[in-house]
Amino acid sequence: MRKHSLILWPTLVLSMLLAACSHNNKGAKATASKNGAASQNAAAPEVHQHKTVLILLDKTASVKDQNTVFSEAIRKIVNSLHAGDKFRLALITGESDADFDFVASLDLPKPPPYNPLETNEAVYKDTLAQQKDARKKKVAELFQKVDDALKAKPTAQSTDLFGALYASSLFFDRVKDQKILVILSDMIEEDANWRFNHVRWNDHLRKVILAHEKKLGLIPNMSGICVYVVGAKAPSLEMLQNIRFFWTQYFLQAHAGFSPDRYAHTMLYWPPPSNCSDSSGRNI
Repeated sequence: MRKHSLILWPTLVLSMLLAACSHNNKGAKATASKNGAASQNAAAPEVHQHKTVLILLDKTASVKDQNTVFSEAIRKIVNSLHAGDKFRLALITGESDADFDFVASLDLPKPPPYNPLETNEAVYKDTLAQQKDARKKKVAELFQKVDDALKAKPTAQSTDLFGALYASSLFFDRVKDQKILVILSDMIEEDANWRFNHVRWNDHLRKVILAHEKKLGLIPNMSGICVYVVGAKAPSLEMLQNIRFFWTQYFLQAHAGFSPDRYAHTMLYWPPPSNCSDSSGRNI
């Protein structure tokens, strides 16, 4: 019996040692795998989604004393743009659809590709410096055009917001970037059919207006477009809330990326979140 025990003892010890080595090896591989994955995640660069920002500037007679608010919003937007982003400025007029055109635009070029094995470091830095100088010049020219547009006296006595939104949706149909629409307006539609600051607001009237505009094709598909409103204003708080609720329903029917907390007198919650274009209909 003792003889057999002596023979089995070295075998048992060897088995235990092999099992321990195998366990340690698996643990080391698992740790290395986790650390490797963590290193890869840490090393992965943050991908910036290029955006195209279209601003609709209300230049109709109903908008008064809003230039400071509008100018601050535009400057905040432009100063937040990254390389590869685009900016467009169009006007809201009495016939916005027919008049739709850009009075100011800015395209920020993407930085040149960089390969640590092939790129000449000195040339690359020089190119970046040239792009930075060119950007300053382009932004200064843009702000001058914006100031000119803000200072121009309004000529239209009516306000065609529906036409402006329709034209904007057609423009964004060709855009592949993140789509952001910023409306600088009191949001008071004044045309042959409706005068938002003179009607008696109720649920029935809202439904009538929406049905009428939908029949005319003026509630376009705005899915994928993130919407901001800056400059919302009305003669009374009750009217302001009624008009705000109407546009909330409008953007909901248009499937726009809209939340009422981005409908205000001043620019709020900028820059937009990555999910800004989602058609959530939250807080409605």
